[in-house]
Amino acid sequence: MKSLTIIKKEYKMIVKKKSFLISTILTPIIMAGFIFLPMLITKVGRGIKNIAIADLSGMIQTEFIQKSQEVQKTLRFYAVESKNQTRDNLIEVYKKKILDKEVDGFLLIPKDIKKTRQISFFALNISDFETNKYIGSAVQKIISRQILDEQQIDPEIVEEATRSINFETFKVKKDRVTKASSGMEYLMSIFMLTILFSIIMAYGQLIMRGVLEEKSNRIIEILISSTNTGSLFYGKIIGIGLAGLTQVALWILIGFIFFSQTSFDINENILSFISLELAVYFVIFFILGYFMYSILFSLVGASVNTDQEAQQFAAPITYLLIIPFILGIMVTQNPNSVPVVIASLFPLFSPTLMFMRIGVAIPSFFQILLSIILCILTIMFMAWLGAKIFRTGLLMYGKKPSIKEILKWIRYK
Repeated sequence: MKSLTIIKKEYKMIVKKKSFLISTILTPIIMAGFIFLPMLITKVGRGIKNIAIADLSGMIQTEFIQKSQEVQKTLRFYAVESKNQTRDNLIEVYKKKILDKEVDGFLLIPKDIKKTRQISFFALNISDFETNKYIGSAVQKIISRQILDEQQIDPEIVEEATRSINFETFKVKKDRVTKASSGMEYLMSIFMLTILFSIIMAYGQLIMRGVLEEKSNRIIEILISSTNTGSLFYGKIIGIGLAGLTQVALWILIGFIFFSQTSFDINENILSFISLELAVYFVIFFILGYFMYSILFSLVGASVNTDQEAQQFAAPITYLLIIPFILGIMVTQNPNSVPVVIASLFPLFSPTLMFMRIGVAIPSFFQILLSIILCILTIMFMAWLGAKIFRTGLLMYGKKPSIKEILKWIRYK
């Protein structure tokens, strides 16, 4: 009953805070912004670019401009006088025009373009991959067509023979097959992993700071006088965990309402990635990850005396949560490779790494169940061990404990 009282106290203390309400509302908005804002920017953010062309070879720009007018709506190319002009003079002139924003870019085609196959593009922004790709591809096609004409080879035949392949990817699931993008799969997996990591870290740090604050203010001594350390230990972890679970449940509900009611044009790849099954696993691994790391963070809070000491002890715990991000590339390349499988079954990595595997290519149910069982057994062991350390550490003041000293606390009866 004492544990239940502490659970209610911790739960109400969290959910009644304004910060809980604000983060519950703002987090989905920020997450939606991360997902949809780049797509909106891509659609409406591409303005018209004016690009000057100086063709020292005299054989590219006419056809290039004509072709571009037919297929390009956001790029406007126009020829500039290049007779009696050197390369350096042209660069100097259009460097100034670019800086004065008279033009958005300057394309320089050398006299020996057929031999060197090298062109130069100058602009303030050279990270527009679509523009760069279009210019390179268009110039290459014009040169190829001219060479074919010189060799009296029908360019239509060659173009048909070398026409590119449209590569589509489809994700196979138990109940259906859906069209999906490999890039979007990776981004969404990292995105969901980041959310899981952030929640576990946030609530773990919350427990650590709460315990440390109560210990520093000697409030913990009053609590221990009315209950035992075991009830206090489990009550804090469960109470704050239920608050975190409440927040996750509200986010899932908000997401469900948004995706079911909105008329916004949502990317099909995002819809194919998000599913009820993924949401269920998200909750399961959040609960496992939370209890596992909250025990570790609470022990740090109980063992140390200052916030600086807490951050030093908490750093290795944070690294354990970061490792799955490092292994993320291996997961997307081969989620069923031996190193990835072993790492995802390691209890401290399972909450994040196994969840990422489920997002990329769902593993066998046996592996998922095994990881859950191993996590539960680890949590039970850590809770038993943690209760012993927590009991002694709460009343230890004045000096920074060493690892050796903390291990001695386990043997105390």
